[in-house]
Amino acid sequence: MALEYAEEGKLPPQTEDRTFFFHVKTAFLITKSDVKTTILPATTFAFTAAYSGVFSAEPTPDCHILLLRLLKSILWTWMNLWIFNLSNQRLPNSVLEDSINKPWRAIPSGRLTSEEARRILLLSIPLVFLITLYIGGSRESLFLMVLTWIYNDLGAAEENFLIRHLNNALGFTTFGAGAAQVACAGNLNTTTYCWLAVIAAAITCTIQFQDMEDQEGDRMRFRRTLPIVLGDFQTRRINALTIIIFSILAPAFWQLSLLGYLVPVVMGLTIAMRTLIRKDLAADKQTFKMWCLWLILLYVLPLAKNQASLEFWFEY
Repeated sequence: MALEYAEEGKLPPQTEDRTFFFHVKTAFLITKSDVKTTILPATTFAFTAAYSGVFSAEPTPDCHILLLRLLKSILWTWMNLWIFNLSNQRLPNSVLEDSINKPWRAIPSGRLTSEEARRILLLSIPLVFLITLYIGGSRESLFLMVLTWIYNDLGAAEENFLIRHLNNALGFTTFGAGAAQVACAGNLNTTTYCWLAVIAAAITCTIQFQDMEDQEGDRMRFRRTLPIVLGDFQTRRINALTIIIFSILAPAFWQLSLLGYLVPVVMGLTIAMRTLIRKDLAADKQTFKMWCLWLILLYVLPLAKNQASLEFWFEY
């Protein structure tokens, strides 16, 4: 029933009043799925950029300045994620998919309609851009808005898995770049963007971990993701191979010692074995969470540039 109301853009019947806390919970549900995939990795990258000393000529800021900048980075990331999620979740095909894969989301659960989401989006876009002009990362924010339009309204997520992967990779790295811009007050060097290119390649080749758990909903909306095009078995083999390759290439970029390879390689091997052996839906969801942790681990590798020791990894 809630799905029918959402598709028609009407106000669904509510079981609770639309109080302030109702709206706060609705906003949380809209961005909930991407806390682990976007906010945590982007914030980690921002912290690494500000603290490692390899991404900026600026000296490491004092603790209170660093904390304030990180809070701004979190705000920047959440605002831009809010725009992407609103744009994505308001579409009819997304409502249909979410009614199967994520029925607790705001629109399929009846807390919000597609029309309401569209109106909120129209207000959010200029507001978010104006805020980024003040806190930083305005260029990255604009680029994310373009990527969001390509991904959602032009259907980049639907027809070709390679275009989908590239769009996702550009989105992930732009979130990281924007958050880092805020954390470093705009003083990023060329090393930052070379490292982001490595991260983008890693995401392009491994982002299909996200699609393993969504195959049922993706088939209903005729989305051509890698596990649907190549099949579940073949995709798992690709997943295992690519995550091992980038678990080695990422620390190699920073020319770390053998100890610097330890955690990313062990983590990559664990995920590779898991995706080949554990194939049920619950296992795929957990494996994807591990992939998100693996991505965060890659983001902190620059911290080991000057601290490539076993103690660093165990402390982390």
